[in-house]
Amino acid sequence: MILVYSHTITNRLIYAVDLIFKTVLNSQYQITEDEIFFRESNLPKLAYTNKNEGYQVFVSSASLLFESGFKPQYPVAEKKYVGFSKFFSSQSNDFLGYDIFSMVFYFATRYEEYMISELDYHERFKAENSLAYNYGCLQIPFLNTAIAEFGDKLMKIYPALNFSQRKYNFLSTIDIDNAFAFAHKGFKRNVGGFLKDACALKLSQMFRRIQANINDENDAYNTFKEINRLTQDSRTALHYFALIGDYSTYDKNPSFLKPGFRKLLKSLSVNYPMGLHPSYQSFQSIEKIELEVKRLEDVIEKKVTSARCHFLRIKFPETYRAFIEHGITDDYTMIYASQSGFRTGLCVPYQWFDLQKNEATHLTIHTSVIMEGTLRDYNKLSSENAKHTALTLMEEVKKYGGEFISIFHNDSFVAEQKEWIAMYIHLLQNSKF
Repeated sequence: MILVYSHTITNRLIYAVDLIFKTVLNSQYQITEDEIFFRESNLPKLAYTNKNEGYQVFVSSASLLFESGFKPQYPVAEKKYVGFSKFFSSQSNDFLGYDIFSMVFYFATRYEEYMISELDYHERFKAENSLAYNYGCLQIPFLNTAIAEFGDKLMKIYPALNFSQRKYNFLSTIDIDNAFAFAHKGFKRNVGGFLKDACALKLSQMFRRIQANINDENDAYNTFKEINRLTQDSRTALHYFALIGDYSTYDKNPSFLKPGFRKLLKSLSVNYPMGLHPSYQSFQSIEKIELEVKRLEDVIEKKVTSARCHFLRIKFPETYRAFIEHGITDDYTMIYASQSGFRTGLCVPYQWFDLQKNEATHLTIHTSVIMEGTLRDYNKLSSENAKHTALTLMEEVKKYGGEFISIFHNDSFVAEQKEWIAMYIHLLQNSKF
């Protein structure tokens, strides 16, 4: 147990202290604004305030955690660093030389993503505009690093403190953007595709289309038995996310009314968790999230409590508020499309804080770490180089007892992607301690 004193207790301060001590360091804490009680206590203690009044452990506070509104701000840090960049620098005679509570709050809440900045083609916050990317610490869970160092320093002063590490785990997640290449796509889409293939003299594709429509087991994208087998053989946890929105340019799954598509989702959900993959269109029409949750629940006949947005399109705070309103308790969207690494700075699950309402919520954020599309399509890595990148990031997660989450898509398991299938197998084989 550690006692934290501050001149004012706010929702933001409680959130930051809870995240550091309870979530990451697995320890109990108490917060007080009673300075007399604080000074008289025999507990291990630290003061988080704006002036050092002779406290043994003093962290100089910035203003961020004592604000209730939102204002654009970009903290700075030294470009050169050892271990991690330190934001919100403070006076040299305090415990750390920077305000760890403000730093953790700023990055964990994704404060920078609320500010108007350059967006990519799909209206997403760009990894290349993030502070973590520009300070060269996106590839490490730098908040975990900072908190671990903070904990070590506290234990040197207070040996009675006991900070225990979480247990590392690996989760393989599969996004079902396009369950079938041809099957269950409907008469109009298949006839149009057939005629287009005929005009281009793509005879083999015409044949594959016919085969898939006769029996969806022959469909190239129906790779689910192989995915399930690989994860079962390696005893790996597996979680699916299904796109079930209406057809559009970027939403190409069969209609949720198609019996074959429903049968697939239902069968997968028997043995594996099935989350929602909110459609591309739901980014602009948040109300579609409610519709899509209900659709998926109707298909799998189970409560849907997890989600990852299609194309990783997320709008703060609207998307997360819609998740909470419609029963989603766990989100897996926090990864950039163009860069692997730790978008939140953390490799452990933690609760989302609504900046505009200035309150903590019960929605849990799970930071995904790698996606095959990022490595292969954005970064243009070979499968061998992708292995190295993935395992380097995995070692970072293992170091802090975190949660390593990979993202693959069912259409990455087609025969033509054998090198990336091998990369996936290698990842599973190295996913344990």
